[in-house]
Amino acid sequence: MGDVTDSRPAGALVTGGARGIGRAIVERLARRGDTVFLTDVDPDEAQRTAHELQGQHLDVRAIGLDVTDVEAIADVVGRADAEIPLSTVVNNAGVGWITPLVDVTPERFDALMAVNFRGAFFVLQAAARVMIPRRQGTIVSLASTSAFTASTQPMVPYDASKGAVRMLTVAAARELAPCGIRVNAIAPGTVATDLTRSLAPDVDELETLAKTHIPLGRLGSPHEMANAVDFLTSPASSYVTGHVLVVDGGWLT
Repeated sequence: MGDVTDSRPAGALVTGGARGIGRAIVERLARRGDTVFLTDVDPDEAQRTAHELQGQHLDVRAIGLDVTDVEAIADVVGRADAEIPLSTVVNNAGVGWITPLVDVTPERFDALMAVNFRGAFFVLQAAARVMIPRRQGTIVSLASTSAFTASTQPMVPYDASKGAVRMLTVAAARELAPCGIRVNAIAPGTVATDLTRSLAPDVDELETLAKTHIPLGRLGSPHEMANAVDFLTSPASSYVTGHVLVVDGGWLT
């Protein structure tokens, strides 16, 4: 349960936790015994997901949260931490779309960065503020293989945002290490989620991608990403900080 060493319940907060990778992370952390605050921009979907997981006897609590609202971030993180001290915070909320670089409008650019980078920064900041007094805690952000190499589709703003998350992780880890807080990230490859399918609606195209570009020959699963987050927020990784763990089936090799 996080980096805690006593028997008290560990609190975890996951942004964008209602679907896909976020939901898998919520479930994995809850199954290890954490009380998980599932936050999502869609409060109804968050409630439905939390209710389903509660039906499996998991301690999951839904909270609506738009990570583009900095005041709301501070409020939600503060309220969750006051209820059960947070030992783990996972920056999972993200958006993406395919648009040629020359067609990207300032409005769409700002909207993507507001979630993928600005939101990630201020969630990390809010987490650090509640963890520093206790001198312990783990923060994991969701980067992407796009933080290392360009996407196969025209997604320049998305790729740039994930590169920024990668650097955010490294810089924050260095600053927060003396405070006892570990900061890491995972970089998923192509994962079988609704977002992935929306970007490549042709199933045959996804299968071809897997066979031609991924050495393991298949897409990743949300639960495989959740396992990586579990490791980075557990005592098993107690000497790991400032690391971006690539989970891509060999895509970048």
